[in-house]
Amino acid sequence: MTRENVAEIGEDSPLALQILDYFRRHPQAKDSVEGIARFWVDADPVDVSHALEKLVELDLISKRKNASRDLYATGVEKQSA
Repeated sequence: MTRENVAEIGEDSPLALQILDYFRRHPQAKDSVEGIARFWVDADPVDVSHALEKLVELDLISKRKNASRDLYATGVEKQSA
């Protein structure tokens, strides 16, 4: 990922950039849409869901199925859904 790629993500979705920054600072973090919306970025869960799906599509984070909800992660925790 280059600075240009990060800049493009930020222009398209500032919220996605906030989420990426959280993962950068906490590489072992993982959470649900609701948890990320409430505790990481203080944003509407629908907007967070869209930002997360964009990051998954770009293969920057992964979505894992849990028994009750999807979990998003990066780094060592990254697995294909």
